[in-house]
Amino acid sequence: MVGGTGIYVTWVTGAIITSLLLMPILKPPWARITLTGFQDMFRRYWMHGIIVFSIYIWKDIFDGIDRILMANTRIDMTAYIYAIEGDIVVWFQQTFENAILTSVLTHFYVAGYMMIIFCAFVYTCYFDDRHMADRISLTLLLTYMLALPFYLFFNVRVTGDYIPEMQTLGYHLTPEIQTWFTRIDPFTNGMPSLHIGIPFSIWYCYARNDHDGRWKIWRNCLIGYTLLTAFTILYLGIHWVSDIIGGIAVGILSVHLSERIAPTVWWWLDERSFLHRVSWLLADWRRPVKEIQAMFIGGIAWFKIAGSRQTGVAIMLLLAGTGGTLLWDATHQHFPAEGVTHPGSAAGADGWLASYEVQGTFSEDDADWTDITVTMWNLTTETSYHRNVTLDLSWNEFPIEILIGESHIVVWHGYQLEFFNLSTNQWEGQWVTGPLFDDISMLSNGDDNWPRMGMLNDGDVEIRIRGGANEPTPLPTSPNGPVSIITADDNRVAYVEESTPMSIHVQTIDGIQQHITVDIDSMIEEERDNQVLQMTDTPVDYQNATITEVALDENHLVALVNLSAIDRLVLVDLSNGEQRILGDPVFPVAAPSIGHGYVAWQHHQFLISNNPSEMYLDWDVNYHDVEMNQSYQLNADDEIDQLQPQVMEDHIAWLQVDEDNETEIRVFTIEVVLEPYSSTTLQLFILLLPFLLLIWTGQRLKENEGHIMPKRQAKEEE
Repeated sequence: MVGGTGIYVTWVTGAIITSLLLMPILKPPWARITLTGFQDMFRRYWMHGIIVFSIYIWKDIFDGIDRILMANTRIDMTAYIYAIEGDIVVWFQQTFENAILTSVLTHFYVAGYMMIIFCAFVYTCYFDDRHMADRISLTLLLTYMLALPFYLFFNVRVTGDYIPEMQTLGYHLTPEIQTWFTRIDPFTNGMPSLHIGIPFSIWYCYARNDHDGRWKIWRNCLIGYTLLTAFTILYLGIHWVSDIIGGIAVGILSVHLSERIAPTVWWWLDERSFLHRVSWLLADWRRPVKEIQAMFIGGIAWFKIAGSRQTGVAIMLLLAGTGGTLLWDATHQHFPAEGVTHPGSAAGADGWLASYEVQGTFSEDDADWTDITVTMWNLTTETSYHRNVTLDLSWNEFPIEILIGESHIVVWHGYQLEFFNLSTNQWEGQWVTGPLFDDISMLSNGDDNWPRMGMLNDGDVEIRIRGGANEPTPLPTSPNGPVSIITADDNRVAYVEESTPMSIHVQTIDGIQQHITVDIDSMIEEERDNQVLQMTDTPVDYQNATITEVALDENHLVALVNLSAIDRLVLVDLSNGEQRILGDPVFPVAAPSIGHGYVAWQHHQFLISNNPSEMYLDWDVNYHDVEMNQSYQLNADDEIDQLQPQVMEDHIAWLQVDEDNETEIRVFTIEVVLEPYSSTTLQLFILLLPFLLLIWTGQRLKENEGHIMPKRQAKEEE
């Protein structure tokens, strides 16, 4: 199967079968195994199952939030972990690296983890050890919940993704496994390691509660499994040693917390009484109302008691409320560009964003015309301008494009160009061109502060000044033949010649003359190309590969390469020629934009073209931080198209098309900017927390006779 589903099914099946095969060995000595026992297990412990397997639902939800939070804030604590540990983990991988060991440990890493969770839950429930089942199910949930704040706010990348000398051996074992890991793992949830935290917490829970030794063999196996897993996650290039310590700490806390809350939780949720309580409540509609009223009144009465427990709850609620508010704000850093209802397209450069909206058509002087409103946003000053312009419908077969230069915004439609001066905030006339240009790209201004443009005219590259009063200027070095693509930035023009469709030429047009040629390399491993063939029914064709789009900035260019079966995005460092493929090279990409140290594009992540899933049919916007060499997904998985991303100074904008085909422009702020309500919430938190902590400390001292912690009761002598 394609896309990682097949290997996942294999792992799950293997984990379940292995767990069942081990039951006769790991069971309590006196226990018997029968088929009817499984029926009894589901009847007696269905609520425990809901609690345990809800972890997978919560993980899916919060992994999505974590991806968006990382894209919005780029919180990365990996450098601090590396500063402490150095290259300790490198030794584990380089000393023991072996192809067979890598394969075995990769499957053990995933299937073994599934098996250990399944065993911990099923064994206690099947053999009707309710005391242990109550605590194990809560321990599993609490271990994940305690790790969650670290995953959201203390992002630590996997070692193979951070240390140059290491590889993520397990994540790249096969293309199918790589796709599966990419889908389910943000690669930033290193601290703490749940592959250690979960088995350690299970062992610790058994060690504290297995009073008659019935689970002795199982406990010993857990020790061996945890030790082997510790080696595995270091060897495969996934976790740091600190992650293991964090996993152990979280495991200890979760066990103690589960023991503390288990009596209360299972008084409410015990399967033997839960359905009876629900039936009793629903027998009379007034009973639920009365119960809710009683709980509300009881809660208020409890809070009126001036005790440390009440103050502690107030502190926890304050922490949760503040954290939730900041989390909401940090994951909603994009906003709609106001002032345009149905934008036709958008363009952005530096601090400006522009779009247009068609208002209507009319006839005059035996010609048809259309009125459009061009809306321009200065994202630095947060001001906007609306200006109307009339376009000739005789050229209606040509699209309306907006170009942004150093001092002007240009509306281009067929033979017609309209210029808007950003400094004077006025239209500065119209240029009806002689030739019909194939493409236009804005350069820096000339000596007279008029905008210069690189123009593609029937295969020739021309440098022209607004108005066309001057004769076109050719490039300093003439191309060797017809040109198919041009783009420009500042005083440089990049172009692709038809005869060499995988080479990009970059020339300066004034100042120190430079001319470099970059041969684009879009090749990846043959195994991954075969994966593309399986997903598209079309082979990857390197022989006839063609560059279809180019974007250029001061130090880099990005090229979109068509390979018949797939398009790939290649980023080139112009200072040293280094190239890297952005995004996942087995899934479609489009519409690249580059500037100010970032690349943005639209991505069909996980789309299997010959068997598409509804949830992957929409385009999402991804962006890449060039300096950090990290890529992020800007949008949550949804059924809304995000198209035509534009990189600007401190912002990324895109067109968003919802299920009803309604279009709007969204703007993402690269640096986190807190809304006023978040700032106010944070200020209140800072003011209230010290006050509440002082009250709590005084209450604890009073309740425990001058001690913060309760005094241990001396054991009575027999």
